[in-house]
Amino acid sequence: MSMSEALFWLVLTTLLFGGAFWLYRTFPFVWTLPILTVTAAVIVILSISGTTHAAYMAGGQYLSRMLGPAITAFAIPLYQVRHHVRKFLPEITLGVGIGTLIALTSDLLLGLLLHLGRATNLALLPKSVTLPVALAISERSGGTLALTATFVLVTGLVGSIVGPRLMTGLRIRHFVGRGVGLASIAHVMGATKSMSLDQREGAVGLLTMVLTAVLASVLAPWIIQIVY
Repeated sequence: MSMSEALFWLVLTTLLFGGAFWLYRTFPFVWTLPILTVTAAVIVILSISGTTHAAYMAGGQYLSRMLGPAITAFAIPLYQVRHHVRKFLPEITLGVGIGTLIALTSDLLLGLLLHLGRATNLALLPKSVTLPVALAISERSGGTLALTATFVLVTGLVGSIVGPRLMTGLRIRHFVGRGVGLASIAHVMGATKSMSLDQREGAVGLLTMVLTAVLASVLAPWIIQIVY
């Protein structure tokens, strides 16, 4: 793969996202979310052109590498409402611990009930963790990375759409409960959705996302060892 081809895919993906973002702002529906439309467009283009995923990632990898620095930018809104977060830190920590444990164990148990293969089940395990950490957990445990990326994407998308409505229906109104609940199941997408609804809720969601990633990295090997 030449540098010009890698640059082509990088520029094309960026342009597709720009167009998808405009589409979503003009027609703000669930099915016009950029993460859906851009993914679908890239899949169609790769299929028609016969381009392999490895060839595409020669340029797409640069966007993936920007994910980490982009997430750290969320520290700014977190700092702005730090006094709210500090006040409820014990509750946030407890909620993250319970949420992470339930997410990890329920995924494994669901896979066992459905008689999924070991690699598929372990790929499902970190679906509620932010993508870079989820891929690391999956790779270390022997899961299928492509499936892990898919599970993380679907979980984040469904959680960010259904989660707010579900919590409203259950009359969960406190920003701590909503922030922890949404981010602990939908990782960065849930935290971003919370930020768009309420800055305090979003700040709690961002902290939850980070703590969930750290805790999942510690608990996942231990849970896998017990189950398998």
